[in-house]
Amino acid sequence: MKRTVIFCAVLAAALAADAMLDDDAALAAARATLAKLTLREKTRLLAGSGTMTLPAVPGAATAREWTMSDSSSTVRASLDRWGWDYVEPQTENTRLPSLSALAQTWDVNWARRHGEVLGAECRDRGVDQLLGPGVNILRTPLCGRNWEYLGEDPVLAAKLCVPLIKGVQSFDVAATVKHFCLNDQELARGTVDTHVDDRTLNEIYLPAFRAAVKEAGVLAVMTSYNRIDGIWASENRYTQKGLLRDRWGFKGLLVTDWGGQHSTAFAATNGGGIEMHCGERIRRICNPRTGAFPLAEAVERGDVPAATVDDMALRTLFVMAKTGFLTGAARRRGVRNTPEHQRVARQEGAESIVLLKNDRAVLPLNERSLKKVLVIGSLADEPQCRKGGSAEGNVPYEVTFFAALTNRLPAAEITLLPFCARTELAETDATNATEAGAHVEMKTEEAFCDEAELRAAAEAADTVFVFVGTELGVQENMEGEGRDRVAFDLPAPLQQAMHTILDWKRPRTVVISRSGTPVGYTWTDKADTLIQTSYLGMEEGNAICDVLFGDVNPCGRLAQTWPVRYADTAVAQCGTYNATNVIYNERFYTGYRWHDHAGIRPLFPFGHGLSYTTFEFGELKVASGKLRVENGEWRVMVPVTNTGKVAGKEVVQLYAAYPGATVERCAKELKAFAKVALAPGETRMVVLPLTVRDLAYWDDFSNRFRTDAGDYDILIGASSADIRCRARVTVEKTAFFAD
Repeated sequence: MKRTVIFCAVLAAALAADAMLDDDAALAAARATLAKLTLREKTRLLAGSGTMTLPAVPGAATAREWTMSDSSSTVRASLDRWGWDYVEPQTENTRLPSLSALAQTWDVNWARRHGEVLGAECRDRGVDQLLGPGVNILRTPLCGRNWEYLGEDPVLAAKLCVPLIKGVQSFDVAATVKHFCLNDQELARGTVDTHVDDRTLNEIYLPAFRAAVKEAGVLAVMTSYNRIDGIWASENRYTQKGLLRDRWGFKGLLVTDWGGQHSTAFAATNGGGIEMHCGERIRRICNPRTGAFPLAEAVERGDVPAATVDDMALRTLFVMAKTGFLTGAARRRGVRNTPEHQRVARQEGAESIVLLKNDRAVLPLNERSLKKVLVIGSLADEPQCRKGGSAEGNVPYEVTFFAALTNRLPAAEITLLPFCARTELAETDATNATEAGAHVEMKTEEAFCDEAELRAAAEAADTVFVFVGTELGVQENMEGEGRDRVAFDLPAPLQQAMHTILDWKRPRTVVISRSGTPVGYTWTDKADTLIQTSYLGMEEGNAICDVLFGDVNPCGRLAQTWPVRYADTAVAQCGTYNATNVIYNERFYTGYRWHDHAGIRPLFPFGHGLSYTTFEFGELKVASGKLRVENGEWRVMVPVTNTGKVAGKEVVQLYAAYPGATVERCAKELKAFAKVALAPGETRMVVLPLTVRDLAYWDDFSNRFRTDAGDYDILIGASSADIRCRARVTVEKTAFFAD
């Protein structure tokens, strides 16, 4: 009796201290609640009570339902309980830049701030679980959701998703890393069967998920729609139990993507979690309208052990306890749509923009010199925040590029004209997108302009902005959930129009490319000035103008290799992109790894980005050049100097190479990076930690990561193709790592 009283007192003190309980206290609270529940009450915690809710927990401190919401860059407007329609009036939230833009910042601090804004806005809305971030790898540039992910490299994605998740969860909101796993295309995502060897899986497609679990302590994982070696991801014992729980020690809840569950007993006994779907369409665990309880009945028949349901329900309650939802502990207050959040959207967006070319030093522009301006491209003034599928948002305002330019140059004459190209948008099957909750707007024809009229306007203007790229949606070259782009190249009429416009050789022509994934451009050699931006949310236009006019020195770097043509990509050359059985037979040669391996020069390399200033890298030094112990760490040090006349930021990228390797290795691989801000003439020593494990590969024979004894080259560069200095380190003893 005395022990019980002491334990309860300790638990009560822990609950009062902080909503985000430590694991032991949360587990104790979850077990105490579980003991009071009937079998049917337990199974009710394992399925949605509505499209975005779990039922209230009997006897819990709160009587309300657990609420979820999309996405990774905003908090989606509230949905109707039984469908994808929005509740009126729709709730408004800040729309931050997409994760593809965040990846281009190469900045862990912006990742943390991004997560904090999302967490704060969730709390203000009463949202308990955010369905993000997405960390699937850019395997093919055609994937419709690349704009929602963190690029092509597993190290970059892992290092950015950790602070983002911590930022969300710092507001007592459960983050959900998704889509686990091998959901690297939208084409036939609900039926496709994916096949990958263990080494590729562990080296490329799992590191971000692993970091989310083991480093960020993510509270939820969403399974993907696809099959993995013939077994649905939502009932795959190897991924759900073997990887997540047994190997990584994941304690949180698993949730299916909406409609991604295909069985009851089989899913439960193979590590399954919460079944979610569009309201009453939940079938496998319960039906919130009919009161059917298939999972409880499976337990009563003996098809599913009662202990299995207890474990599943306990994980749900554990997450509810961690956030303070279950215990009634005071949770951190939230806010939304604040000037500070809008500032984050604008500054994060500006720092994500990549200056690809500035051959004649046209940028930055002097706004006093712009008197008559022409903007070419209707997308320059077409809002995007309310598009994209489950990641679509509802914003209090949205500043397009044309609107921002008009505000910036009130005395200038600014004209917006469409391209001199007639393009028809064919009808397309938007079923998958619609079932994912997208609110589809179909187009039939883009606006176009007579070539003579457009040329006359360009010759009369002192500055021409050409806005080209993709938009969010479900047609042609658009990006969005539920389907992939039908072609890599910009549509032929627009491609030809770009050649025509650039052949006019107007001396101050700035091309703005906007997309969340590489696009096939055939005219970039004719563009003297070219910037690349992804979807930047509600402050997109202001962020772009901040860079164009020099308020922000461009410091974004590509998070993806930009191929010259689709035929240059690994998936095209290996021929395994399809709608039925996808074999990852390019193996670990993704992105820049493939281009290095195949000797194919990209249009723009991974990590590339220019600045309005210049940087010089000094002599590279490595502390403790030889390491014997498996947990050893080097300090890689390089001085970086701003040799220009304006302040700027450089991204120092550390790659490893493997001279004399006895197993197949990539030519080089990103292992660490740091973003450093420097005043003109300033030098700063950049220190990057590198561990023995960082150099490991997955050894199929031992089923572990392994770093062989031998020499390794450390490469420091400004991109994967721009290596400035190098050094060699030695590992004196082969080391193995359980994970």
